[in-house]
Amino acid sequence: MKEIKNITILGTGNIANGFLNLFLKNQFKIDCIFGKFSKNIEKSVLKNTFFTDNISKIPSTSDLYIFALSDDAYQEVFKKISKNNNLTIHTSGSLDSKSLNIISNRWGCLYPLQSIKKDTKVSWEKVPFFIEAANEKDEKLLSIFCASNNMNFSILNSSKRKKLHLAAVASNNFTYHLLSMVKEYCIKNEVNFKDLRTLLEKTIETVLNKEPYMDQTGPANRKDNTLIEKQIKELKEFKNLQEIYNIFSKQIIKKHHHEL
Repeated sequence: MKEIKNITILGTGNIANGFLNLFLKNQFKIDCIFGKFSKNIEKSVLKNTFFTDNISKIPSTSDLYIFALSDDAYQEVFKKISKNNNLTIHTSGSLDSKSLNIISNRWGCLYPLQSIKKDTKVSWEKVPFFIEAANEKDEKLLSIFCASNNMNFSILNSSKRKKLHLAAVASNNFTYHLLSMVKEYCIKNEVNFKDLRTLLEKTIETVLNKEPYMDQTGPANRKDNTLIEKQIKELKEFKNLQEIYNIFSKQIIKKHHHEL
């Protein structure tokens, strides 16, 4: 079985940049980077790698083609590529891998379950990866490739991966937005947001290790309506946080007082 050694990456965003650094560090050859703007790629990478914004100039001899694009861009790019027999994978949590079948029968996925920023160091060995392939041979190839990059990977089909991605959006993106509002509230009221660290760490530990809802605390869990109304009024200058406080309080009361 031929191993993956040469890679073409389509995309210049956060995941593309992260993968470029990882694969180059692990001695893989990057045949080509395709994207709109080369300025998004580190100069040290561009120095030794072919970059093009012309899809017809992408080489046809790479062992692996990785589409690391925004979800909106996949179909637009797919339309410009002739069907071939190259191992072609995407990195999206929400894309059905079989949609790549229009460009290759050897489709697959390499999805990192992590928020990745170009300028932030990533401990790749701690990131859960989820792979998928159209056939067992390519699944084995991707498994060997992941192991070569010291990736913590599992096999997951598109249906399960899309559900996992939705859970990731809710638990990560929504939580970050909520805590950003809380931090803003703390800053404007001159209290130290970092004093919440121990409480937040305990909450994460509890929800990871216990059954859902079992350790809910707070005024809504006690149905302390007097305190709830008081705190809602105190948030009058923080309308978004006030709205979420009200919604969450109602849901917790319904859940824990059998009104759901």
